[in-house]
Amino acid sequence: MPGTTSNLHQGKLKPRRLEALAFYLGAHAIDPAPTLDEIEARFAQQVLEEKQEPLRALHALEAKLQQVRKERPESEALWTRIRKELGDTPPPYFQAVLMACCAFFALALDTLFLAPTMDILNIANPALQFLAAAGFAALCTIYFELTGLLYIGGKNSLPNRLIAIVVGTVGVVCLAAWGLLRGYQLRFAAVLAENPLGQFLAAHPVLASIFYIFITLATPIIGATALLLGWQEVSHARTWRRVRERFETLRTEEIQLARKIQAEQEVLDQFDKRKQAECLEWKAIFAQFYERGRRNGACKETRWSVLRKSLLGGLCATPLAFLIPLAWFPAQLAVPAVPAFALFIYLNHRRHHPSHDRYLTLENTHFAVIPDAPQPPELPAPKQRLLSKGNDSKGDTNDHD
Repeated sequence: MPGTTSNLHQGKLKPRRLEALAFYLGAHAIDPAPTLDEIEARFAQQVLEEKQEPLRALHALEAKLQQVRKERPESEALWTRIRKELGDTPPPYFQAVLMACCAFFALALDTLFLAPTMDILNIANPALQFLAAAGFAALCTIYFELTGLLYIGGKNSLPNRLIAIVVGTVGVVCLAAWGLLRGYQLRFAAVLAENPLGQFLAAHPVLASIFYIFITLATPIIGATALLLGWQEVSHARTWRRVRERFETLRTEEIQLARKIQAEQEVLDQFDKRKQAECLEWKAIFAQFYERGRRNGACKETRWSVLRKSLLGGLCATPLAFLIPLAWFPAQLAVPAVPAFALFIYLNHRRHHPSHDRYLTLENTHFAVIPDAPQPPELPAPKQRLLSKGNDSKGDTNDHD
């Protein structure tokens, strides 16, 4: 006979296998306590195996939530500071675009002013003069742009700011000299051409010098300032949006992760409850079939059934005998005899040593005959009583008196 608990070790529990095992134990009056303990241990093992993946997901969510809660205070503090500095509304990009247009216009104007003076550098072609003037204007604008960035970046460093001031002063002095040179060059060209402008510049040399120094310095400084302000506006707008997006993302993730963790915990709780209910169901099934086995037992298969099945198997193999020539008559007899004998050995062994499932199919059932229900007793027929009139009643009373 097979072992009493070996079937429980073959993968997951199956209803039919447990029912057959319980019936077998009950029919042989074997103590069911070890098997019930094994069922509980088996369910506990299945619970642990099936909870591994949900537990890993839950731990990953908890680690992510912890990281978000660690980053959120810093993000919230940064967002509070940005709101105090830049306001509650996002800085617009319109001002940055306007500053960029102003810087472009200053560069174009400086290019137009510088193009005629490129003769000093021996550039006579008008197209090359405009190209050289544009490059010179862009170079001066970038120079003052870098100076301004150096000054702003050295907010907490006095040496850096002093260096920026010195560099800016050198640029102003150089451009002032370049403005004077432009003025003298223009006056010289006007005198050669006998232009009235030459007489005007000769009569007012100081005023002409101040004007040319101004237009020489103003265009690159204004262009650099406009670019610097535009870049600051773009930087502020991007910083405001990036910090706010980071803060909102962390806050949303914290709420969503908390909900996901709660949902996963509820799933695990429901999983444990479901497995407990399933374990109770298995125990109830085991108890039911154990009692059936103890009360009914099983009947052994008859030998005549084994012989009948063996003969039927031999008859099924008989057509194969016609494939052998008639000269081999003993072989033809062996064709149905060998399968019949093999089936007899197998079925006879199964008759004496049935498996748990086979043992359950051989349950010794008892038929109960329900007696006929007793007929209800007949009730006596009621006597007929007639109602009399009132006068007759009085007459009867008088007669009686």
